[in-house]
Amino acid sequence: MSRPLLPLKAGAIVFTLLWTAWMMWWSGSFSSANVVILALCGAAVGYLWYRAMRWQFERMGMLPRREDRPD
Repeated sequence: MSRPLLPLKAGAIVFTLLWTAWMMWWSGSFSSANVVILALCGAAVGYLWYRAMRWQFERMGMLPRREDRPD
């Protein structure tokens, strides 16, 4: 894990957990199928949020661009 992306990755994990918990509370159903579906949707939403924020932060100059970062 590169250091500049660490806070962004932690934020994506927190966002995923909060989004999933909110959707479970909002749906009101705690059946196993609902929990699995919402967990998978939460993972997808968290990943998409991470990609969108990474793109936006690179565009704003808050993160080094991919071609400027050492591998």
